[in-house]
Amino acid sequence: MTSSQIERVDAIPILVTWLQHMAVSEHIDTHWTPHREWEGLSYGQLALLFLTFVLHERDHRLSVLADWVAAHHATLTALTGWTITPADVTDDRLGRLLEVLGQDTSQITAVQQALGRHVIRVYALPTSVARIDTTSFNVTHAANEAGQPERALLQFGYSKDQRPDLLQFKQTLATLDPGGVPLLSATVAGNAADDPLYVPTWQELVSLLGHADFLLVADSKAAALSTRATIAGGGGRYLVPMPLTGEVPTLLRDWVLNPPLTPEPVVLPPTQDEPTKPREVGLGFEVVRRSEGQTTTGQAVAWDERWLVVQSTAYAKRQQQALTTRVQRAENELARFRVKKGERKDTVQERVDTLLKRHDAAEWLTVTVEETAIVTRRSARRGRPSATTPVEEVTTYQVQVSVQRNEEAIAEAQRLAGWRIYVSNSAVEDVSLVNAMALYREEWTVEHGYHRWKGGWLPALPLFLHIEQRIRGLMLLLLIALQVLSLIEWQARRSLAAEQASLAGLVPGNPKMATAQPTAERLLRMFTNLHLLIHQVGDQRLGQVLEALTPLQQRILHLLCLPATLYSFQARLSTTTTVAEG
Repeated sequence: MTSSQIERVDAIPILVTWLQHMAVSEHIDTHWTPHREWEGLSYGQLALLFLTFVLHERDHRLSVLADWVAAHHATLTALTGWTITPADVTDDRLGRLLEVLGQDTSQITAVQQALGRHVIRVYALPTSVARIDTTSFNVTHAANEAGQPERALLQFGYSKDQRPDLLQFKQTLATLDPGGVPLLSATVAGNAADDPLYVPTWQELVSLLGHADFLLVADSKAAALSTRATIAGGGGRYLVPMPLTGEVPTLLRDWVLNPPLTPEPVVLPPTQDEPTKPREVGLGFEVVRRSEGQTTTGQAVAWDERWLVVQSTAYAKRQQQALTTRVQRAENELARFRVKKGERKDTVQERVDTLLKRHDAAEWLTVTVEETAIVTRRSARRGRPSATTPVEEVTTYQVQVSVQRNEEAIAEAQRLAGWRIYVSNSAVEDVSLVNAMALYREEWTVEHGYHRWKGGWLPALPLFLHIEQRIRGLMLLLLIALQVLSLIEWQARRSLAAEQASLAGLVPGNPKMATAQPTAERLLRMFTNLHLLIHQVGDQRLGQVLEALTPLQQRILHLLCLPATLYSFQARLSTTTTVAEG
């Protein structure tokens, strides 16, 4: 009996091979043992299929996996060598897998650390700089939905997406520079504070890397004194911006207006896409201070800190322009301000205060509201008055509004624009002021992962899961999927840098545009619409990719250190047993 069928292959061979290099299924099977009545694919094998589906389809709905596996059955069995039946990939089994993965947070951390060590070793990732950040994920679940106990994961809290009306959960993410490869992530309640999350994540990073001698770059929420004391006391290093709270605004004002040192230009090295253009981004100087504090466990620590006082030229221009615009708009509205008939001073003052608050201009404009009482005498009777007509006094009030610019405050604000304080306990020989600014300006690398989760290639939203354990399990798998994209990107860019070359043909409509920093998404899109033709002749299956790989596709495989034979299916299909679907 002879039959033929066609399947879309696309980038599935790359994704499956990459997940196999990362030993994803082996690590999951090491940490989770299936129930004795669980038959068919193991937890790790099912997770690998689901991850391939998520990366290929950009979808995490559990109910869609079975149809997708059926549409790519020959491709998947040839790549994995597994016997895959429809019963292996039902949404019930996948839901059970997510529940198992999300039950124990200590197990989640353990598998993340094991997988992280494996990835660092296999891909020779540098471990000198790490980043930590947090974000929130809003969901449209009902607030009073069943299954949400008092300490539920989904809670109302401060929304970083400006949706305080929606329930949310929070996610931490720790990555390695320069590729932004994610290593650790934790799913916490939506009403949890961000500040206490940094120390545990840093400690887990130390355990994963096996040492504390790396520079942690984070945002201002990691600048809490106890966090800095814990990292310094544990032999670690950090670079964080200071929030404008406590003594920081006063110190910043004093240092900028009366600098203890002459500010020096901050000139960053050129980018790979523009290697001949150094970037002068601002000015800066540093002050060394002795800091004292307590760790999160109450231990007293004293250490030296470098306070880096830096101005960003671009940020200063934006702030100065915003201040000028804000003051001008407030002045224009005050020029049109009219006192209503019969209005008293208190009412006018309230309207003026509201106007200044709306434009945030109370500090820059001094508005004086004065009220003058005018007393007039008039006849108490109608008609022509006489010498004996009684007279009454009538008091009316005239309210005047005057506006004066606070030129001294405006000039000071313009001078302070763009300045910020960063702190680090790293020696200047290890991280100079210029290097510190270059490192902090790469903070987008960790944000890039969040963008992929929130609306990019790996969308966690909209979230269709309600059970807390399933949500945690899904986010664990999405972390692994994010590792795949980051590693593909890192490997391609590292190969191009080693060759001092760039890659063209990735941008639709602009085939000549070349870049030395291609994204994983564009690389994978280049393999869209590749098809596998399968011939079934008796018990033997023969397969061939219909389209020949283009030079660009072959070039991408070379950059990713993958063999050109990756898309040769004939030998693998001929040794694969056909599995009836039903």
